[in-house]
Amino acid sequence: MTDRAIASRPSLEQVIAIVDFMEKHPALALGQLRGLEGRDESKKLWCKLTRIVNNITGPTRPMKSWVKYWADKKSTVRSKVQSGGGDPNTLCSNIEKKIWDLFLSNDAGNSTRNSVKLESHYTEEAFFDDNMDQNHESEPVLNFEESTNIEERQMRVMEKLVKSMGEQAMAMMQLAHASNAHTQAMERLAEASQIQARAMERLANAFETISSTTHDIGNAIVDIDSTMKRFYTTSPT
Repeated sequence: MTDRAIASRPSLEQVIAIVDFMEKHPALALGQLRGLEGRDESKKLWCKLTRIVNNITGPTRPMKSWVKYWADKKSTVRSKVQSGGGDPNTLCSNIEKKIWDLFLSNDAGNSTRNSVKLESHYTEEAFFDDNMDQNHESEPVLNFEESTNIEERQMRVMEKLVKSMGEQAMAMMQLAHASNAHTQAMERLAEASQIQARAMERLANAFETISSTTHDIGNAIVDIDSTMKRFYTTSPT
C-alpha cells in the first residue's frame, strides 16, 4: 500500500480543488440536489470530483470518504465561527474563510442547525441509499461506491497473502526435512548393502576354501586307496 493511501489528512492542493469545484456547483456543496434525478446528478459530480482530487498529491480516498470530508469540513468551519461569537474573522485560513463566505454565511440560528442536520442526513444516508428505483439504470459512479472499503479489503488480502506465504514456507521446510531424512535413509541403506556385499564375498571365499580343502581331501583318499591296493598286490601269499 502506498504512502498516499495511508495518509489521513488531505493536502492543501486537494482542499483547494474541492472548494473550487464546490464553488462551481453550489447545489452540490449545500446538499440541495434531491430526488432521484438530484441523487444521480450528485453521484456524477462526486464521481468527477473524486477523480480530480485523487489525481492530486495527497491521500487517495473512495468517493464516500470525500463526501464525509466535505460535510465535516463545513461543520468544522461553522463551529469555529460559532465559538468565536459568530465572527468569521476568527477563522485562521483563507480556505476556511472562503468556505464560510461561499456556503455558510447565509446560515443563521436554528435554521442553520436544521439545515446542517438535513444536509448531513442527505450526504451520509440518502446519498448512498441502496433502495433506489430498481428499474433505474445504474451509473458507472456506483463502482466508486463499491470501493468504499478498498483499503480495508487490501489489508485483509495482504494478511491472507502473508499467511499463505508463511504456510507455504512451512510446507517447504517440512518437505526439506523429509527429503533430508530420505537421503539419510538411502545412505544407511547403501552402507548396509555394502556390508552385505562384503559378507557375501567373505562367504563365497569361505565356500571356495572349503571346496578346495574337500578336493585336497578327496585326492588324499584316492592316493591312500592306490597305495593300499599296491601294497596288497605286491605282498606274498
